[in-house]
Amino acid sequence: MDTEAPLLVVGLGNPGSRYRDTRHNVGFLVVEELARRLGWTFTDGAGPWREASASDGRGPFVLLEPLTYMNLSGQAVAAWARGRGWPVAPPPLPEASWAPEAPVAPEADVEAATPSPWQPAWRPLVICDDLALPLGALRLRARGSSGGQKGLASVIDELGHDDFPRLRLGIAPPDLAIPAVEWPDFVLTPFAADERPFVTDLVSRAADAVDCCRELGLEAAASRFNRRQA
Repeated sequence: MDTEAPLLVVGLGNPGSRYRDTRHNVGFLVVEELARRLGWTFTDGAGPWREASASDGRGPFVLLEPLTYMNLSGQAVAAWARGRGWPVAPPPLPEASWAPEAPVAPEADVEAATPSPWQPAWRPLVICDDLALPLGALRLRARGSSGGQKGLASVIDELGHDDFPRLRLGIAPPDLAIPAVEWPDFVLTPFAADERPFVTDLVSRAADAVDCCRELGLEAAASRFNRRQA
Protein backbone atom coordinates (compact mmCIF):
# COMPACT_ATOMS: atom_id res chain seq x y z
CA MET A 1 0.00 0.00 0.00
CA ASP A 2 1.25 3.48 -0.88
CA THR A 3 2.30 5.55 2.12
CA GLU A 4 0.83 8.77 0.76
CA ALA A 5 -2.58 8.78 -0.90
CA PRO A 6 -2.89 10.98 -3.98
CA LEU A 7 -5.63 13.29 -5.07
CA LEU A 8 -7.66 11.26 -7.55
CA VAL A 9 -9.22 13.40 -10.29
CA VAL A 10 -11.87 11.33 -12.08
CA GLY A 11 -13.23 12.44 -15.44
CA LEU A 12 -16.52 10.76 -16.30
CA GLY A 13 -17.45 9.68 -19.80
CA ASN A 14 -17.94 6.74 -22.13
CA PRO A 15 -15.03 4.87 -23.74
CA GLY A 16 -14.63 4.41 -27.48
CA SER A 17 -14.54 6.62 -30.57
CA ARG A 18 -18.33 6.52 -30.90
CA TYR A 19 -18.72 8.70 -27.81
CA ARG A 20 -15.54 10.73 -28.09
CA ASP A 21 -17.10 14.10 -29.00
CA THR A 22 -20.44 13.76 -27.23
CA ARG A 23 -21.73 16.00 -24.46
CA HIS A 24 -21.48 13.18 -21.91
CA ASN A 25 -17.69 13.05 -22.37
CA VAL A 26 -16.58 16.48 -21.24
CA GLY A 27 -15.23 14.90 -18.05
CA PHE A 28 -12.81 12.87 -20.16
CA LEU A 29 -11.82 16.01 -22.07
CA VAL A 30 -10.87 17.84 -18.86
CA VAL A 31 -8.59 15.12 -17.45
CA GLU A 32 -7.02 14.75 -20.89
CA GLU A 33 -6.38 18.49 -20.96
CA LEU A 34 -4.74 18.24 -17.53
CA ALA A 35 -2.56 15.36 -18.78
CA ARG A 36 -1.61 17.39 -21.86
CA ARG A 37 -0.52 20.35 -19.71
CA LEU A 38 1.59 18.08 -17.51
CA GLY A 39 3.04 16.04 -20.38
CA TRP A 40 1.55 12.84 -18.97
CA THR A 41 0.28 9.84 -20.96
CA PHE A 42 -2.75 7.71 -20.11
CA THR A 43 -2.11 3.98 -19.78
CA ASP A 44 -4.39 1.03 -19.10
CA GLY A 45 -4.92 0.43 -15.38
CA ALA A 46 -5.09 -2.82 -13.45
CA GLY A 47 -8.89 -2.72 -13.77
CA PRO A 48 -11.56 -1.03 -15.91
CA TRP A 49 -9.89 2.36 -16.15
CA ARG A 50 -7.12 4.40 -17.78
CA GLU A 51 -4.85 6.47 -15.60
CA ALA A 52 -2.04 8.99 -15.79
CA SER A 53 0.18 9.97 -12.89
CA ALA A 54 3.59 11.35 -12.02
CA SER A 55 5.04 13.90 -9.66
CA ASP A 56 4.57 17.57 -10.49
CA GLY A 57 6.01 18.96 -7.26
CA ARG A 58 2.66 19.44 -5.54
CA GLY A 59 2.12 16.00 -4.08
CA PRO A 60 0.76 12.72 -5.47
CA PHE A 61 -1.81 13.28 -8.21
CA VAL A 62 -3.66 10.76 -10.40
CA LEU A 63 -5.96 11.30 -13.38
CA LEU A 64 -8.53 8.56 -13.98
CA GLU A 65 -10.91 7.68 -16.82
CA PRO A 66 -13.35 4.87 -15.94
CA LEU A 67 -13.93 2.44 -18.82
CA THR A 68 -17.11 0.92 -17.39
CA TYR A 69 -19.37 3.30 -19.34
CA MET A 70 -20.96 6.24 -17.61
CA ASN A 71 -23.65 4.53 -15.55
CA LEU A 72 -21.16 2.20 -13.83
CA SER A 73 -18.35 4.73 -13.29
CA GLY A 74 -18.31 4.16 -9.54
CA GLN A 75 -17.20 0.56 -9.97
CA ALA A 76 -13.91 1.69 -11.48
CA VAL A 77 -13.35 4.34 -8.81
CA ALA A 78 -14.00 1.92 -5.95
CA ALA A 79 -11.86 -0.81 -7.53
CA TRP A 80 -8.99 1.65 -8.00
CA ALA A 81 -9.08 2.58 -4.30
CA ARG A 82 -9.49 -0.97 -3.02
CA GLY A 83 -6.57 -2.09 -5.17
CA ARG A 84 -4.40 0.19 -3.04
CA GLY A 85 -5.82 -1.03 0.24
CA TRP A 86 -7.72 2.17 0.99
CA PRO A 87 -11.18 2.22 2.58
CA VAL A 88 -13.91 3.38 0.25
CA ALA A 89 -16.58 4.54 2.72
CA PRO A 90 -16.12 6.85 5.73
CA PRO A 91 -16.18 5.28 9.17
CA PRO A 92 -19.50 5.58 11.04
CA LEU A 93 -19.49 8.63 13.28
CA PRO A 94 -22.08 9.88 15.76
CA GLU A 95 -24.06 12.78 14.39
CA ALA A 96 -22.82 15.12 17.10
CA SER A 97 -19.23 14.73 15.91
CA TRP A 98 -19.98 16.48 12.63
CA ALA A 99 -19.37 20.20 12.79
CA PRO A 100 -22.21 22.39 11.45
CA GLU A 101 -21.64 23.98 8.07
CA ALA A 102 -20.91 27.68 8.06
CA PRO A 103 -23.54 29.79 6.23
CA VAL A 104 -22.55 30.89 2.74
CA ALA A 105 -23.76 34.11 1.14
CA PRO A 106 -25.99 33.31 -1.88
CA GLU A 107 -24.30 35.90 -4.06
CA ALA A 108 -20.95 34.19 -3.55
CA ASP A 109 -22.29 31.14 -5.41
CA VAL A 110 -19.96 28.79 -3.54
CA GLU A 111 -22.66 26.69 -1.86
CA ALA A 112 -21.37 23.47 -0.39
CA ALA A 113 -17.79 24.54 -1.10
CA THR A 114 -16.44 24.06 2.40
CA PRO A 115 -14.89 20.60 2.91
CA SER A 116 -16.49 18.34 5.51
CA PRO A 117 -14.79 17.49 8.83
CA TRP A 118 -14.21 13.93 7.65
CA GLN A 119 -10.64 13.67 6.35
CA PRO A 120 -10.23 10.31 4.59
CA ALA A 121 -6.97 8.78 3.40
CA TRP A 122 -7.99 9.69 -0.12
CA ARG A 123 -10.70 11.77 -1.76
CA PRO A 124 -11.77 11.78 -5.39
CA LEU A 125 -12.59 14.94 -7.29
CA VAL A 126 -15.19 13.89 -9.87
CA ILE A 127 -15.66 15.87 -13.09
CA CYS A 128 -18.88 15.35 -15.03
CA ASP A 129 -21.33 16.95 -17.42
CA ASP A 130 -24.52 18.56 -16.15
CA LEU A 131 -27.60 19.12 -18.29
CA ALA A 132 -29.06 21.43 -15.64
CA LEU A 133 -26.35 24.02 -16.35
CA PRO A 134 -26.03 26.04 -19.57
CA LEU A 135 -23.07 25.41 -21.81
CA GLY A 136 -20.09 27.32 -20.44
CA ALA A 137 -21.10 27.26 -16.76
CA LEU A 138 -19.26 25.20 -14.16
CA ARG A 139 -19.90 24.44 -10.51
CA LEU A 140 -17.35 23.18 -8.01
CA ARG A 141 -18.84 21.81 -4.79
CA ALA A 142 -17.59 19.79 -1.85
CA ARG A 143 -20.50 17.37 -1.59
CA GLY A 144 -24.12 16.80 -2.55
CA SER A 145 -26.51 14.61 -4.47
CA SER A 146 -25.99 13.39 -8.02
CA GLY A 147 -28.55 15.79 -9.45
CA GLY A 148 -29.63 13.01 -11.78
CA GLN A 149 -26.18 12.52 -13.35
CA LYS A 150 -25.92 8.73 -13.68
CA GLY A 151 -22.15 8.49 -13.48
CA LEU A 152 -21.99 10.65 -10.38
CA ALA A 153 -24.83 8.60 -8.88
CA SER A 154 -22.80 5.43 -9.50
CA VAL A 155 -19.79 6.88 -7.68
CA ILE A 156 -22.01 7.84 -4.74
CA ASP A 157 -23.56 4.36 -4.65
CA GLU A 158 -20.22 2.55 -4.76
CA LEU A 159 -18.57 4.76 -2.15
CA GLY A 160 -21.64 4.74 0.06
CA HIS A 161 -21.64 8.50 0.57
CA ASP A 162 -21.75 11.78 -1.35
CA ASP A 163 -19.09 13.53 0.72
CA PHE A 164 -16.55 14.20 -2.01
CA PRO A 165 -15.88 17.19 -4.31
CA ARG A 166 -17.34 17.35 -7.79
CA LEU A 167 -16.90 19.74 -10.71
CA ARG A 168 -20.04 19.89 -12.85
CA LEU A 169 -19.80 21.27 -16.39
CA GLY A 170 -22.80 22.77 -18.17
CA ILE A 171 -23.69 21.16 -21.50
CA ALA A 172 -27.22 22.50 -22.13
CA PRO A 173 -27.85 24.91 -25.04
CA PRO A 174 -28.86 28.18 -23.31
CA ASP A 175 -31.60 28.89 -25.85
CA LEU A 176 -33.08 25.38 -26.15
CA ALA A 177 -35.16 23.53 -23.57
CA ILE A 178 -34.60 19.77 -23.72
CA PRO A 179 -37.61 17.71 -22.53
CA ALA A 180 -36.65 15.30 -19.75
CA VAL A 181 -37.71 12.32 -21.84
CA GLU A 182 -35.01 13.25 -24.39
CA TRP A 183 -32.14 13.67 -21.92
CA PRO A 184 -30.67 10.13 -22.26
CA ASP A 185 -30.35 10.55 -26.04
CA PHE A 186 -29.37 14.21 -25.98
CA VAL A 187 -26.30 13.74 -23.77
CA LEU A 188 -24.98 11.25 -26.34
CA THR A 189 -25.16 13.75 -29.20
CA PRO A 190 -22.07 15.64 -30.40
CA PHE A 191 -21.70 19.34 -29.77
CA ALA A 192 -22.80 21.53 -32.68
CA ALA A 193 -20.11 23.31 -34.67
CA ASP A 194 -21.03 26.71 -33.22
CA GLU A 195 -20.82 25.29 -29.67
CA ARG A 196 -17.29 23.91 -29.97
CA PRO A 197 -15.47 27.19 -29.13
CA PHE A 198 -17.48 27.33 -25.90
CA VAL A 199 -16.61 23.70 -25.15
CA THR A 200 -12.91 24.40 -25.67
CA ASP A 201 -13.12 27.36 -23.30
CA LEU A 202 -15.13 25.35 -20.75
CA VAL A 203 -12.61 22.51 -20.73
CA SER A 204 -9.73 24.96 -20.31
CA ARG A 205 -11.42 26.76 -17.39
CA ALA A 206 -12.31 23.44 -15.77
CA ALA A 207 -8.66 22.39 -15.91
CA ASP A 208 -7.74 25.78 -14.43
CA ALA A 209 -10.26 25.16 -11.64
CA VAL A 210 -8.63 21.83 -10.77
CA ASP A 211 -5.22 23.51 -10.71
CA CYS A 212 -6.58 26.24 -8.45
CA CYS A 213 -8.18 23.67 -6.18
CA ARG A 214 -4.84 21.92 -5.75
CA GLU A 215 -2.95 25.17 -5.22
CA LEU A 216 -5.35 27.22 -3.07
CA GLY A 217 -8.01 24.79 -1.89
CA LEU A 218 -11.59 23.97 -2.78
CA GLU A 219 -13.27 27.04 -1.31
CA ALA A 220 -10.95 29.46 -3.07
CA ALA A 221 -11.39 27.65 -6.38
CA ALA A 222 -15.18 27.66 -6.02
CA SER A 223 -15.19 31.40 -5.31
CA ARG A 224 -13.13 32.05 -8.41
CA PHE A 225 -14.75 29.72 -10.93
CA ASN A 226 -18.42 29.28 -9.92
CA ARG A 227 -19.72 32.01 -12.19
CA ARG A 228 -22.26 31.79 -14.96
CA GLN A 229 -20.99 32.54 -18.44
CA ALA A 230 -22.77 34.87 -20.81
